[in-house]
Amino acid sequence: MPLTLRQRNRLDAIHRIMDTAMDLFDERGYSDVTIEEIAAASGVSPRTFYRYFGTKEGLFTADPLAAVGLGSYSGQIDPGDLPGTLERLIARIGEGPGVSEGGRRTSWRGMRYVMEEPSVRAAVYGALDEEAERLTALLRDAGESPARARVIARSYLFGAYFGALEQWHLDGRSRPLGDYVRDGLAALADQTAGGRGQA
Repeated sequence: MPLTLRQRNRLDAIHRIMDTAMDLFDERGYSDVTIEEIAAASGVSPRTFYRYFGTKEGLFTADPLAAVGLGSYSGQIDPGDLPGTLERLIARIGEGPGVSEGGRRTSWRGMRYVMEEPSVRAAVYGALDEEAERLTALLRDAGESPARARVIARSYLFGAYFGALEQWHLDGRSRPLGDYVRDGLAALADQTAGGRGQA
């Protein structure tokens, strides 16, 4: 479904705020930049910033498309196809704001702050924890036992997804993020099957 003009304008504003914030963080450091400075440099009011993100850490956990009424990431979860779900979510993230690095458009420009800033990392872990709880409930509704549902949800979100993000960043983003997610999914499949992945 195409975006309305209002949705497009809001999404543009969200992306502008996120990109402006990352520019300021890169120039001055995460802790030295205030929400008021981000808002001013983005051409919006602090109130608008708070409406979209809530906190500075919210820049790293917000779902821009959900903020403009286009559905959340959670709505795309298919408990019967978790590998496919993760690949779709990574593709959706790739459609979000980004900058050219090495000639390619990339998202998660702020991954270094997730790695280096304890408050950002805690916020991301908190958001993942909420998603894991939602996924656990979906898996239980699909017939998994409580223990299996919880382990599966956390293995996929904290292991295959967040582990892939971490390694992608540590490797200097030398390959597409989707490749790392597929590697993580293959590792989970190998362990589930009792096999060993190749180095």
